[in-house]
Amino acid sequence: MDVTVLQGVLAGAGLVAALLFGVWRMIEAQRKENREAHAAITENVKSVDERAERRAEGHRTALEGHRTALEAIARDVSFLAGRQAERDRK
Repeated sequence: MDVTVLQGVLAGAGLVAALLFGVWRMIEAQRKENREAHAAITENVKSVDERAERRAEGHRTALEGHRTALEAIARDVSFLAGRQAERDRK
């Protein structure tokens, strides 16, 4: 094989290697960017989930307070109805 042909083959192989290395670096950079984006999205979802849970807990607490108040009103109405029934019997 002639030296110039060998040089040409080696030069071509070097270009291919350089191209493949460049493509590999681009793919790695994109993968890193994707990992960072995924981590940011995950943190955002966790944050939204935590806020929703706090809001739901606030609603549960408020509903429990309303339930307690309604039970007290129901007891008072029942007591007053009983007293009224006693008065009506007399």
